[in-house]
Amino acid sequence: MSSTLREYKKSDARGVKDLILSILTKEYPFDKSAYSESDLDKIGEVYGGRRDSFFVIEEDGVITGTAGVKEESCEEALLRRFFVHSAHRRKGYGTQLLKKGVDFCRSKGYKRLYFRCTDRMVDAMRLCMKEGFREVETLEISGFKIHKLVLAL
Repeated sequence: MSSTLREYKKSDARGVKDLILSILTKEYPFDKSAYSESDLDKIGEVYGGRRDSFFVIEEDGVITGTAGVKEESCEEALLRRFFVHSAHRRKGYGTQLLKKGVDFCRSKGYKRLYFRCTDRMVDAMRLCMKEGFREVETLEISGFKIHKLVLAL
């Protein structure tokens, strides 16, 4: 099996949306109030700014992982849509996507990268903490927690 980490292209739209919605539906059905689907039909537009990007991992023609970087301010960016298909986890894909996003942020001059996740996103949170993120805020909403992590760049 061969995998490729690359920037999003328009032809990835269906695969990206299918992957993200399948993970949200299967793994986080009770967290629907914590996420929106509004960007999934326009990834190229939402993440198309000069200081934004969206990355995918493609394995044998199938999108298996995603990560988006969205400008929040001149010094801060958000890591969004950070997902890896359950059958493709523990292969280093999450680490590759995270490092690609961090490198992108550094190249654009950001000072901080933020990631928000629910307490059910244990693997993503653990990976971010391993890579140097630290928790700066926790909010409780509708019976679950949202964690805000930050990485100083």
